Amino acid sequence: MRATDKKMDARADLKALQGELADGELTTARVERSYKRITKTGLPIDLKVAWLGNHTLEPALRHATVSALMHDVVLQNHIGDYNQHVQAVLDSQSALRAYRPDAIVLSLSLRGLAPLLISGGAGLSAATRQAEAQRVLDHVNHWIEAAKANTQATLMVCDFLHPPYPALGLADRRSPAGSASLVGWLNDNLALAYRDDPRVHVLDIDLAIANAGREASWNARMYHLAKIEWNGPGLGLASETIARALCALARPAKKCVMLDLDNTLWGGILGEDGIGGLQIEEGDPSGEAFREFQRALLDIKARGVILALVSKNNPADVDEAFAAIDMPLRRSDFAAWRVNWEHKPLNIESIAAELNIGVDSVVFVDDNPAECELVRQTLPEVEVIQLPRDPSDYPGLLLKSWYFDKLTLTDEDTRKTEQYLENAARTEQLRSATDLSTYLENLGTAVEIGPASERDLARLHQLFSKTNQFNLTTKRYTSGELKQFTESEDWLFEWIRVKDNFGDLGLIGTYLVDLTGEVPEIDSFVMSCRALGREIETAACNRIRQYVSEHGGTRLLARFAPTAKNRPAHSFYESQGFNLLAEDEIGNKQYDMRQPGTRLRECTALKISIRTIDNGTP
Repeated sequence: MRATDKKMDARADLKALQGELADGELTTARVERSYKRITKTGLPIDLKVAWLGNHTLEPALRHATVSALMHDVVLQNHIGDYNQHVQAVLDSQSALRAYRPDAIVLSLSLRGLAPLLISGGAGLSAATRQAEAQRVLDHVNHWIEAAKANTQATLMVCDFLHPPYPALGLADRRSPAGSASLVGWLNDNLALAYRDDPRVHVLDIDLAIANAGREASWNARMYHLAKIEWNGPGLGLASETIARALCALARPAKKCVMLDLDNTLWGGILGEDGIGGLQIEEGDPSGEAFREFQRALLDIKARGVILALVSKNNPADVDEAFAAIDMPLRRSDFAAWRVNWEHKPLNIESIAAELNIGVDSVVFVDDNPAECELVRQTLPEVEVIQLPRDPSDYPGLLLKSWYFDKLTLTDEDTRKTEQYLENAARTEQLRSATDLSTYLENLGTAVEIGPASERDLARLHQLFSKTNQFNLTTKRYTSGELKQFTESEDWLFEWIRVKDNFGDLGLIGTYLVDLTGEVPEIDSFVMSCRALGREIETAACNRIRQYVSEHGGTRLLARFAPTAKNRPAHSFYESQGFNLLAEDEIGNKQYDMRQPGTRLRECTALKISIRTIDNGTP
């Protein structure tokens, strides 16, 4: 069977499994059946995951794998020996080290690690119990540092569970040595220690168990029989929390929420009820529910997700409503809107084109079943959230969604809407420009290029994992691998930052040049689509060529690997003067450039500054 036929069969298997799982609860029996099918279908693997801990993790592994599959992420799993989590990362010959996972999930039970913090230690002094909690924290910190040093995996560390029955009973909250205080202290300090570490993510499993119900999720008999810490509803929510984190690691979050207005952002129909008849006021139960939904959208926006409006309405009426009504959402919170009487799929495509994003980056939210179905049928790449009848359910439905999950928020995320509005102003200036060179000069673009360091890893990992249009090889590196590149003299790893007269675009690009061979080769070259067409990519390519030439190189190699989305970059190297050496039947290209430092491409409209570090010295 040809490789393309196998891929088609695998996709068919994936869709069939997802279809079967779409309806109904993920019962233990369904999880077991589905997990067996996943392991036998030969689906392409998105993420290699290792599971380590001191309690039984197989049920959670299977549940998380099935949950991830429902969100288009296929996991391959390795489970470590019971209570051998430290040995697994320290032993160079361990099965874990041979497996080379993309992610490691660590879950430790306090019952096994420090039982006196859970039961039997209530009579100990507060100082003794605090010292025991410190010992647990030191143990986890030691494991994390060892795992970071000896693997390239992203680490998913589960926090600790509050016991369902505190040893001090009702007085537990009042005691500094109570379970609530000590477990809270452990979890807070663990999260704080790695808040800024792009390779370590502390997962709030304690919250998942609390939401499921601590008593309903604890089965003492199963713990003593099989060391199963999570049971019943807690097993499901804890596993899904881990699956969400793994999915967020494996694929980018959606970039844009496009929303209806009537009975979505407010109650009622503007064209029929008028501004005074809309339900959006404090003191009205329905109005307060819609206001809460708007506040939830502001929280989604704070994650770096763009908001846009797609509504069948009179534009003047909508303008008046936003001007007259005191609502959490303002007109300025929306990066784009289409308020007209066109079909919504056309408006979704129009906004996506304006924002320069793919429609597969869009989530459409509407209360109308007919509109939702039209979008599903016309634009299957768009994810659709059909709102229920009760607006009180809207915020929870939105915030529980996996579409907007990010493991880390960067400065660029917090400015996303502002950046798209600035880009719209640039586009408007382009429409009025008489020629391209004058337009580029009037933008006042300042490009800064500098060495990648550990503090840049969160944003750089975002670029590698999210960027599709201008991505020459579409290699996806883990945070651990990127960190190694920053520490090695065998790689040129630099970032690109841009400002202009309209604002700060932030860190918009990066490249990675392999210096280990006889001839340097551009391994990766990635730029945000909002910065394309402004000679910035040429300036960066000139920087690479100059670096190679200044360090004695007489040749420079490059590659292009085609995907469904990087068509805009397919002839970039030809435009930069590279020679095409070979091209295969699917469009993979190999390039060569002799004397790379000569005849650099002009980019006179840019003000360029370079920060360089050679051999570790600025």
